[in-house]
Amino acid sequence: MAARYYERLALEAARDMVPGQVRISPVATETPAAMFNLGSYTPAHPRLAALTSGAEDLAAVVGSTDTKDPSGDWSSPYRMARDLCLMAAANAGVPALDTLYANFRDDPGLRAACAVSRRDGFAGRFAIHPDQVAGINAAFAPSAADVALARRIVAAFDADPTLGTIGIDGKMYDIPHLKQARRTLAAADEG
Repeated sequence: MAARYYERLALEAARDMVPGQVRISPVATETPAAMFNLGSYTPAHPRLAALTSGAEDLAAVVGSTDTKDPSGDWSSPYRMARDLCLMAAANAGVPALDTLYANFRDDPGLRAACAVSRRDGFAGRFAIHPDQVAGINAAFAPSAADVALARRIVAAFDADPTLGTIGIDGKMYDIPHLKQARRTLAAADEG
């Protein structure tokens, strides 16, 4: 990352950009050594915008013949890399972006994979082709139902900030749910 970091600084200087304006989203899992150093992203450098994982380079280094199992899911080493990247991003306080979906002509498959990514905690996904952008944006945008529930959770806690737990429609919500509700509203540009 150091060489690219200095290139970015040179780019800023050459274009008379404000220092620190260029942000970096490294592919943090491309080598076995990287897997053991994911904690080094904390504390996050001010230029760190997000972390993502990458399976293909890691597969080439370790000698894998494929990154997916017969069902199409990530095989164990690449699921681990993806999961550790997600945890490293959360630890550093930056978004985790899921790796690319290689079949850029498979919009239904992309949207299904994005739904899994969003469920797991990823904030977005890298696109390998411009045709994927609309599907990715749609999949990671909170639904109207998500936003409505988030509003209710925030309103209930705002009504009585001394509460640590609330009930809505027979379901218990506590402070982690409040944090997630606020993230949902922020993603919907309401927070």
